[in-house]
Amino acid sequence: MSSEEGGAGPEIAPEIAPEISPEIAVVIPAFRQPALLEEAILSVLASRGPRRVAAVVVDDGCPMPGTRAAALRFAAAHPGCVFLLRRANGGLSAARNTGIEFVLRAWPGCRAVFFLDADNRLGPWLLHRAAALLEASGPATGWIYPDFDFFGIPEHASAAGEHSLFMHLLENTSDAGSLVSRRVLEAGLRFDETMRQGFEDWDFWLRAGAAGFRGRHLPMAGFGYRRRAGGMRVEAERRRVGILAGMRGKLRPLAHPRRLLALESAEVPRFLLHRSGLPVAEPVVDPLRPSRPALDRAAARRQLVEAARHPQAVHAPPFLLFAAAGALEVLAGWRLLHNALWHAEIMLRGADAVGIVLAPGPAGRLGVERAEGLPDHPALLLYRTEAWQEAAALGAPFASAARRGATLRLTVPDAPALPDPRPEAEAEFAGLVDAFATRHPERGEWRGDWRRPRSRAHLGYAELIDAGAVLPWAAPDARDVALAVPVFEMGGVERVLARYAGVLRDRGWRPHLVLTGAQTALVPPDTLAAFETVQFPARGIEGVDPNEAHLGAPLPGASGLGDGVLRDAVGQLAPMAAVLATHARGIHAIAGALRRIGVRTAAGLHVVEREAAGAPMGNPHALLAHEADYDAVAVVSEGLQNWALAQGIPASKLLLVPNGPGHEARAGAAESALAARQGREGRLRSLFLGRLDPQKGLDRLRDIVALTPWAEWRAAGRAVLAREPEPIPGLTVEPPAEAEGVDALLAWADVLVLPSRFEGSPLIILEAQRMGCVPVVTRTGAVAEMVADGVDGLLVEERTDPAVAAAFADRLASLAADRGRLYALARAAGARAASLPDWAARMSPLLAWLDAGQDAPPDRPTT
Repeated sequence: MSSEEGGAGPEIAPEIAPEISPEIAVVIPAFRQPALLEEAILSVLASRGPRRVAAVVVDDGCPMPGTRAAALRFAAAHPGCVFLLRRANGGLSAARNTGIEFVLRAWPGCRAVFFLDADNRLGPWLLHRAAALLEASGPATGWIYPDFDFFGIPEHASAAGEHSLFMHLLENTSDAGSLVSRRVLEAGLRFDETMRQGFEDWDFWLRAGAAGFRGRHLPMAGFGYRRRAGGMRVEAERRRVGILAGMRGKLRPLAHPRRLLALESAEVPRFLLHRSGLPVAEPVVDPLRPSRPALDRAAARRQLVEAARHPQAVHAPPFLLFAAAGALEVLAGWRLLHNALWHAEIMLRGADAVGIVLAPGPAGRLGVERAEGLPDHPALLLYRTEAWQEAAALGAPFASAARRGATLRLTVPDAPALPDPRPEAEAEFAGLVDAFATRHPERGEWRGDWRRPRSRAHLGYAELIDAGAVLPWAAPDARDVALAVPVFEMGGVERVLARYAGVLRDRGWRPHLVLTGAQTALVPPDTLAAFETVQFPARGIEGVDPNEAHLGAPLPGASGLGDGVLRDAVGQLAPMAAVLATHARGIHAIAGALRRIGVRTAAGLHVVEREAAGAPMGNPHALLAHEADYDAVAVVSEGLQNWALAQGIPASKLLLVPNGPGHEARAGAAESALAARQGREGRLRSLFLGRLDPQKGLDRLRDIVALTPWAEWRAAGRAVLAREPEPIPGLTVEPPAEAEGVDALLAWADVLVLPSRFEGSPLIILEAQRMGCVPVVTRTGAVAEMVADGVDGLLVEERTDPAVAAAFADRLASLAADRGRLYALARAAGARAASLPDWAARMSPLLAWLDAGQDAPPDRPTT
């Protein structure tokens, strides 16, 4: 079928039908360049070597008769070596694809195809040298690419170095003029015929890379690339931004954060890790999961030297990491290793060196703190490799490699004394100075190199996924879930997240605790064991914008922090499969960015907050403004579910995950507590247990205590969000108790008193019922879903504060006077608690949502 007939199929002239099977086919698209086409064909015919070569000219509907005439003339003069195909005009990609289809069908013995544009030329030995290299390489090598030797406007550019798909995502390191293995083409790879404005070859190589193939560089290949003032290449550069946006949109699975981290680990790792006492250096992204072989120290130094000389061709990790013996294990044990390295990377933007110090803290207390200057006794040291290379090349003293220093102080319980890694770092620097001094002098590189240094690969995340420093977490699968919360002080919300984490871990997920507003956290050992990492922010992203509000509630103020802070926050969460942001208002500012890079997003809603005067406040109303950026909203009660529906959140997004007790009770503890209540006499034992915050109605509690002098009172709790505890006259506020201590208090008490102004689903009510402690609470939030008034607890209606206090005093007096009723309520409360489902059953909607995401395409979050 000819182009004049309007078809797209090739026409093969009968007089030049294939008679022999070449080993290498050169496909030459031809359009409007008949004279230059002859030069291209001649360069193919001039190829030397033992392999048979054929040229396949694809006339892409060229209106110039000279194109067809030239191809037919060569075909007649060189039968079996030159062939002509004709097709309707479809563009460069379509012409190449036509040639590919012909070669695959006509010549089963053809092992590779070279794509030669009609205005370029081949050196005589290029095809055979490239074929020999392709044959000597493993099956993963899909193509052989040359340097760029331009003629016309002369220039010589290097493409040397090991092929990196990560770097190829950032810039096109292979020209279309490359030799492609038949394996690649038989895998279905073709040029995108919709791309007619340029970069179609870049797109082809990236899709080949996504299919598992890699390129390999052929030095001194002899490929001649004609360069003129105009042409497709120049036009493509003018349209670069738009073309790349479309191209990368198609390749989103390849640029998924987890895929990028795997590529970075395998090709251009971020850290060169020196463990004290070991003779090797390890190129890593994630120190727990190395992807490249370790190098002996001398080889690692030589690589640093070569990378300084040829930064575009040889990779040197941008950061040197020196770890004292046992330091990595200690940090990993406290779940802080990856967060510490992420913090250090950010700090190294303004410093040459960062020392990480382990500082002892109280039980369960973790934290991070930054300071200027290097510490006296670090456990880990990180240096900018570039500063080391510059200083060592000059033979400068060790101190000159760390003129600007900073300290990252990590608070951990029982911080061990570790060796100082500085002597080893000094010795390694001295070895690098010697390596520079003994390296042969440069003979002078005559090729230029337009590519970015490989050591800056980690900066490419900003271009590829619009993220800053990406958490160095290279997990083997998509089973990581971030549980984000502003603070973690073992309040009700935090204890819920701890229970979530335990269930998630049992189901094969890796939960990560992410703080968005605090630099310290209270994480008891049993809670810590459920989390994979603990992540503190480089800069808190909580806060409100005083000038923006939604439905009267201030919106997140994170946008005022600047793009750099938000990009780093995106990078911190980028390796996650999903993020559950529980009252973490700062996540609203980045939820949309996370969804765009394939991280599934859910918001956790525990309570609708309001000010004392009743005005809306806090996360829930801000969430409504950002609801479109979330795939799901998890609510802890039917009341919250109804509120969310009334506010316009689609029912399909809502996941009902009812609260349960915040900890497991010791076996037999509930039964023993209930048995001890029978026949108990004496004063009514009244207990307040909760956060010492205004929400809990502490001013009301003071009035209730004053109205019930005949009761015996205890109170336990702590302030959250850095508020000072409000004094409760006549009561000693005990420090927060461990789980057994909480149950001991509940077993002691007859009643739990909660005069809260607003609530969600307080865990302490369920824990009290389990121990037979009767809840006497304000009817607010989802409390009525947890307590049947007069059956397993007592509810007090909301009204003015004096009336509330008086009503509480009346309820308590009635129980003090009727011990039989008190015991009946206690038994009913215990029975209710015993009948409730476990946490795994409660979490089933959330677990199902997470599991459904495992079957979704990585570039398209499900809703």
